[in-house]
Amino acid sequence: MRDVQDRTWVAEFEELWMEVLGVDTVDDDDDFFDLGGHSLSALRLSTLIRQELNLAVMFGHVLENPRLADLRKVASEVPLERPAAETA
Repeated sequence: MRDVQDRTWVAEFEELWMEVLGVDTVDDDDDFFDLGGHSLSALRLSTLIRQELNLAVMFGHVLENPRLADLRKVASEVPLERPAAETA
């Protein structure tokens, strides 16, 4: 489990949310879909989290946990993605 108090990790996670949603700020209680997110942007967010943070956050995680704090908690509990060379 990653430390959700780790400001570097949390800041990067929040930056991805803001990038995908095109907003300047996000708060723990913000809902992905209330901020304009939709299924395609949820897919983009989950992909970016896996690529940029190396966390196994899947599309379904975003759909089932649309609040920032909830998805961050999920991200802190999922396994790290393995490098592509290890998955072959």
